[in-house]
Amino acid sequence: MIRGMMVGVAVALAVTTTAAQSTRGGSTKNAAAAPARTSSVQVFVRDQNRAPLSGVHLILSGAAAGAYTTGAAGTTIIPKLKDGLYRVRCEHAGFITLEREFTVRGGAKNAIDVVLNPAQPSPGSAPSGPDAASASTAGPSGPPVIVSITDFLDRNFIGREPMRESVLACRPLEAVRLLQMREPVARHVHDRVDEIIYVVAGDGVLRLGENAITLRPATLAVVPHGSNHSFEIRGKKPLIAVSTLAGAACTPAPNAR
Repeated sequence: MIRGMMVGVAVALAVTTTAAQSTRGGSTKNAAAAPARTSSVQVFVRDQNRAPLSGVHLILSGAAAGAYTTGAAGTTIIPKLKDGLYRVRCEHAGFITLEREFTVRGGAKNAIDVVLNPAQPSPGSAPSGPDAASASTAGPSGPPVIVSITDFLDRNFIGREPMRESVLACRPLEAVRLLQMREPVARHVHDRVDEIIYVVAGDGVLRLGENAITLRPATLAVVPHGSNHSFEIRGKKPLIAVSTLAGAACTPAPNAR
């Protein structure tokens, strides 16, 4: 009987030891498989008058490489960047090419503000800028634009991207965009355009100056030009809103969807 009890104890110890080793091994594997922390960087590109520049070609190099293009608001998101040193090259016809270095560290969110200066016009070229604008009149607005937001979202849903900006209408005096946001949008300013925001789906917060405005479906908010503002997301679903930038000409971006 004593021998049987000793055998039982030995078997129990062996099973316990094996289970402990398996647990330690599993923990080690799980720790080794943990993904590296990444960050998203939002790039704002403006001209010397602080007006947003769309269609700016951004070339990323350094710890990672890629190519991006700014949307109607002069912004783009560079997602999933690991810690390290990067350089972004900003190219736009009629402007001096500019390069900026930035560092990503510790999963912190980053916002980069870039100002492009116009290239010197060649002798004999046509005038440009405010003088040329005052001497000309705005062209025709174009045909009406009718969009089913539901159908558009079925074809262009954000998926797992941190942000997606789609141009719905581009006119001489305004740009109408559909913004889909899974991550917060850093504080920024539209110096020459008012932004009219209508929430389609999702929940969030609009930080307008010192005020926090709750955003939910059917909320309408108007952000005056020159006002600092940012967006925060509440819940797991993306915040989806129609954003109209009123007061400046819209230039369609090559990758506008």
